[in-house]
Amino acid sequence: MNNGIVKSELFFQEHTAELVHRTTQPTEDLILTRNSELRKNVGAIRDLGSKSEGGTWGRQVASIPFIKLQEAVKLGYDIFCKDQKIASKELFRYLNSEEGKPCLIRDLNPNKG
Repeated sequence: MNNGIVKSELFFQEHTAELVHRTTQPTEDLILTRNSELRKNVGAIRDLGSKSEGGTWGRQVASIPFIKLQEAVKLGYDIFCKDQKIASKELFRYLNSEEGKPCLIRDLNPNKG
């Protein structure tokens, strides 16, 4: 099954007699490759600016493929917690992990060194 966002495949493994379900995101590699290129050129993505300048407050630090969000939840990161403080803490914990670092487009700790 392929709904455009996530591809779902079923495989029968004869040697174990098990049915295996695998999900992939066709655009995952494109997103992670772009993230890698953006990390190399820190000026490529500017902060979103203030409202007086026509922007919105904040800055983009990551671009996370949907399949990676699902993976983070399976790994135990509570990124969809109803308490926004906990969800934010969990998201940053994920982005600082080896699994989450490819999703970053800029360093989360620029003054660390």
